[in-house]
Amino acid sequence: MMTKNFQLNSLANQYAAALYDHITATSGGAYFMIDACGQSVHVDIIGGVKGVRDLIDGYALEALRDNYPQWEGGIVLMAKCASSSGITDFGVEIWQSMTNDMGATVAGNGGGVNA
Repeated sequence: MMTKNFQLNSLANQYAAALYDHITATSGGAYFMIDACGQSVHVDIIGGVKGVRDLIDGYALEALRDNYPQWEGGIVLMAKCASSSGITDFGVEIWQSMTNDMGATVAGNGGGVNA
């Protein structure tokens, strides 16, 4: 858990659960693919929703913290990522941005946190 803010933590958990459901539904399992400079890389999700939450901490919340002085204002961002019915279009866009950062990291082009 990256934040001590109860509301932000709760929203990040909600997003992690919705995102895990989205990933497993679209990939057919607990994995996803990233593009590392034209090379497809298979990434297994270890730990289910907790594993996805770790990715959210490392690629979304850490970026907010590093780039915005009031990073726990990320409540607004996280609130847009999931709803009671699941992941939102905005949440999918954030996920795409995170996978792009992962691909850039794997390809050695910077971006994101090394996983």
